[in-house]
Amino acid sequence: MAEVRKYVNPPAAEVICEFRFPEDTPWDLTYPGILYSHLKDTYPKRDQRYVREVVMLLGPEGLREELLVAERSIFLAEDEGCAVQVGPRLLSVSCQKPYVHWEAFSEQIHGAFDRFREVIGTDAIGTMNLRYVNFIEIPEREVTLSDYFAFYPTLPPELPQVPAGFITGCEFSFHDDRDNCRVELTDAVPESTEHNAFLLNIDYYLTEGQNIPTDGVADWLEIAHTHVRDIFEACIRDALRDLFTIREEATTTAAAR
Repeated sequence: MAEVRKYVNPPAAEVICEFRFPEDTPWDLTYPGILYSHLKDTYPKRDQRYVREVVMLLGPEGLREELLVAERSIFLAEDEGCAVQVGPRLLSVSCQKPYVHWEAFSEQIHGAFDRFREVIGTDAIGTMNLRYVNFIEIPEREVTLSDYFAFYPTLPPELPQVPAGFITGCEFSFHDDRDNCRVELTDAVPESTEHNAFLLNIDYYLTEGQNIPTDGVADWLEIAHTHVRDIFEACIRDALRDLFTIREEATTTAAAR
C-alpha cells in the first residue's frame, strides 16, 4: 500500500461523483420532487437549472453531435458547499472547498445513490466517475514546474521555457480496461497577482460498455478513490506537500483525501 498522507490544507477545490443510467431507465417529472422529500434534511435548499450538453447520436448518416438543453434539479446543503443534482437518468453529488474527508463524502454519495435507486427503481448503471479538481496556488511570481510537480509538460530547448499558458494530460487504463483515469494539469488564474496557480484535474471513470451492478458501487468507489489518491501523490513533489502542510500523522491506513 502506498503511503497515505493527510493535509491540513488539501487543494481539492471540488469533488464530484456522477452516475448516468441507461436510456431505458424509466423517468418521470415527479421523481425530483420525491427524491427531494427524502434528502431535504441534508440538502434543504432547492433550485432548478438548465445545462447544455453535447451528445453523440447515431442516425442514418452516421454519428453526429447534437446540443441538448436539459433541466436539472439542484439540492443544496445549508451552506451550499455540497449539492446533489438530479436530471433524466443522471445523479451527481459534489462538494466544494473546504473539502470534507473521503469517509464523509462517500457517505453522502451512498445516501443520495440509495435514495435515487428507491425512487427510480433502477438496477443498472450506464457509467460513473469520481473527479477531483485540485486548485494549487504557489506564492511565487516565477515557478519552475519541475520543483513542484512530477507530472508537467516538458519543452524542447528551442521553445520558450515559460509558456504563456499550457495544458498537459494523459489517460491511463485500469482493471483490464474496465476503468480509465484522465489526468490533466493546466495553468489557472491565481487569487493574488504575486502568485502562480494551477489546476490538477483527476477524473476516474467507468469506461463505455463496461458494467457495474448497483450493489458493486461501494467497492468501485473505494477502488476509484484509491487510484485518484495515488495518482495525485505521484503527480506532486515534496515542495507542494509542504504547502499543503502534512499533518503529524503523515502515514496512516485510513483514507486521507
